Amino acid sequence: MKRPSSISGEETKYLDRIPVDLVISNIFSRLPVKSKAQCRCVSKLWSSIFRHPNYDQLFPIKTPAPPRILFTIDVAGECFFYSSPQPHNPDENSSLVATLHHRTGNTKFYKICGPVCGLVCRQYNSVGLIYNPITGESLNLPKLSLNGIDQSEWLFDKARYSFGYDPIDKQFKVLCITWMRTGSQHLSDEYHVLTLGTGNKNLLWRKIQCCTIHFSSDDTAICIDGVLYYPAEIYKGKRTIVCFDVRSEKFSFTNIDRDMAVKIKSGTLTLIDYKGKLGACSFEFDTNLLELWVLEDAKQNKWSKHIHGISHPLLEGTSHVRPAGMIGSCQLVLYPSFTQDPFFILYYNLESKIITGVKLEAPLFKKFHGCRIQAFPNYVEDVKLM
Repeated sequence: MKRPSSISGEETKYLDRIPVDLVISNIFSRLPVKSKAQCRCVSKLWSSIFRHPNYDQLFPIKTPAPPRILFTIDVAGECFFYSSPQPHNPDENSSLVATLHHRTGNTKFYKICGPVCGLVCRQYNSVGLIYNPITGESLNLPKLSLNGIDQSEWLFDKARYSFGYDPIDKQFKVLCITWMRTGSQHLSDEYHVLTLGTGNKNLLWRKIQCCTIHFSSDDTAICIDGVLYYPAEIYKGKRTIVCFDVRSEKFSFTNIDRDMAVKIKSGTLTLIDYKGKLGACSFEFDTNLLELWVLEDAKQNKWSKHIHGISHPLLEGTSHVRPAGMIGSCQLVLYPSFTQDPFFILYYNLESKIITGVKLEAPLFKKFHGCRIQAFPNYVEDVKLM
């Protein structure tokens, strides 16, 4: 075996006596995610193996880890990433234990897009980055300029990032919408797309066109089967939900009713994956009413609406409970959007109308009260980073 040389910089030859495909299929694929992340640091060769675009398809994990619920907590400008088990048949008497993965530095975290294939897109001020909660690795997105104005001079909240994945071409893409105003005067808007490759070099924004001026108006966004959905504001304050096809990079818009528009304006609407269709739900904690809209026919803009009354002892005295998403075909997950003790997760079965409360144990939740939390079900751990 050949030892690395600090002078020559030659690649380590530890794998010369073992066929690479044997190492991948019979060793790497059996390792837990965190061990894979450590293996990537051994050498450039090992790192390149894991970074292969079709690694997951060529060498599927022997025993894939079950999906988990990912939590992000904003504490004094730092962002903490936790995850907990995701039970399909929760027990009222059980409790879950959250695992701390990584914490970021003082980056004034503002927004996190929902996870896409193990990665998240974070935004602070008008700057974005791609982050892997399991490995702690991050990739800074290149800065944009808007009509000659540097990104560092933008006013807060004048850029919004959304993160999507094209399952056909197997590409991650980031959509950035910028908007500039002076008072009531609209100056400009621009739409840019960035495609993530197999390395962090030569990342470039491409400007694309949209026939309807709009601006992403909420934190919630979701990618379902190659289509990125997000709430938006268009002319004269009208609200809509935008459908962005990640592969073709084309925009379309859905018609929504007045109640949905009100929820978007107040920031209480959560977009979810409802059996492969776009769902939108909101929970009113003062009336304990859950409203759910489902986009039954995207081409015809046909929505169905369902209203559920929810009652549980854990809801008493708790405000700001919001939906996180769906587990399986009928379990809706709800959670408090701020830390409290005890912290809990509610599982509501939309078919049986049965609600189950499960307490979540995490030291940070007890130590800091009133810190903002975001929860994302169906999170699948991965070691990839573009």
